[in-house]
Amino acid sequence: GRMCTVIKKLKASLGYLEEVRKHISRLPALDPNTRTLLLTGYPNVGKSSFMNKVTRADVDVQPYAFTTKALFVGHMDHRFLRWQVVDTPGILDRPLEERNTIEMQAITALAHLQCCVLYFLDVSEQCGYTLESQLQLFESIRPLFANKQVMIVANKTDVIPYEKLSADARARIEEVARKAGAEVVPMSNVNEENVSVLKVTACDKLLEARVDSKLSLGKVKDDVLSRITVAQPKARDNATRGVSIPASVAARSSAMAVSSGGSDRVTEKQLMWNNGGPGVY
Repeated sequence: GRMCTVIKKLKASLGYLEEVRKHISRLPALDPNTRTLLLTGYPNVGKSSFMNKVTRADVDVQPYAFTTKALFVGHMDHRFLRWQVVDTPGILDRPLEERNTIEMQAITALAHLQCCVLYFLDVSEQCGYTLESQLQLFESIRPLFANKQVMIVANKTDVIPYEKLSADARARIEEVARKAGAEVVPMSNVNEENVSVLKVTACDKLLEARVDSKLSLGKVKDDVLSRITVAQPKARDNATRGVSIPASVAARSSAMAVSSGGSDRVTEKQLMWNNGGPGVY
């Protein structure tokens, strides 16, 4: 009877744990150490189209169930390195205060990836969200990416070129970017303007940041000794132990020096002539 009471008390917690277990089992195989580009922004701003342009979409991009949401993981190569591109529909596309606990856990897990965050803005507002509300979403999720490389992608420039935006709109985008330490890149998936520029810039920013963090931790140095381990034996006593060459080795090396005409090094050719010549040795 007591056991039943305990189980009833724990019922809510066990139910919650089961929900978490289901979520974790559905998550895609994200490698947290692989160089990653994380695509964020409101729905229909062009994240998936960009992903299909830069990744091997026909092979690697698959939808993974995330309750009613999905996570898309694609792979690409840059500078002979493998990269993963993560699209986050339903996860990082509305303000954090509208989240439940499990969704927040998924979001914080994404925030721990070693990644460069690409925030997509639809400057044409065709996605159904105003430019201002898109910038507010960026400011809402920005604290998650405090120590990360962040880029703001002014997308859909085929509909309205970035230069044709009102001066106020451009100033607002650039002010938000400046506060976040982010770079603004105008782009279009339709005419492919700056698609490869964005990919290269984002990847190189992340590579630079990774090298800088290793340098600051002292993991990378210019000298060769930092790349190899040199074991230095510690002295057990005060006795001096000089170089010791066994007599047999000394006798053999002096015999070889005589046979090779006094030079220290015996070549293969010399050995051949000393041992019967071509066809015999």
